[in-house]
Amino acid sequence: MKKNIVFVAVVLLIVTLLYTLSRKEFLPIPADEQHIKINVKEKCLECHGQDRIAPLKKEHPPKDQCFECHKMAKK
Repeated sequence: MKKNIVFVAVVLLIVTLLYTLSRKEFLPIPADEQHIKINVKEKCLECHGQDRIAPLKKEHPPKDQCFECHKMAKK
């Protein structure tokens, strides 16, 4: 019986942790003239690629998944 309670507690802890981590909020894509028509990562990297106008930080997650995290801001 004690093993079952520990198992359920561990499962609940893991589910809670995963839920909490998935709620991270990311900066939205600005709804300005420069960004309004961007819908492919190659366009993002024209300015945010290495040695560009506004390069991403080295610790930024995978740089080929822009739209997985960042969504267009509402006007």
